[in-house]
Amino acid sequence: MRVFCTPLLFWADGMTVTPRLVVVHPRVRGDAGLLAHEAVHCRQMREVGMLRFWWWYFTNPAFRTWAEVEAYRVSLCHQPHALRHFARTLVRGYLLPLDEQQAVALLAP
Repeated sequence: MRVFCTPLLFWADGMTVTPRLVVVHPRVRGDAGLLAHEAVHCRQMREVGMLRFWWWYFTNPAFRTWAEVEAYRVSLCHQPHALRHFARTLVRGYLLPLDEQQAVALLAP
């Protein structure tokens, strides 16, 4: 995967654009957990197809939940102390029908 670093990405630390392109903010360019998270999204896009991935991601909260939970579980391997932080991020940042307790339960190993 190619990683493009830009301060123009102001709404997130990172974003997978295509199965082979990730954009990250300069403040997190060396964050192994974030890069592993985005690599999961790259693989997901390759598996389901890029257009299908984006369509489902934006229109189907269950798919978005699946995609982010899988990616955040990989992030947790790099930052196991961040479970509550990642759970709050899932609840607040992805328009998912979850509360923090449900998010913790989904992410917990």
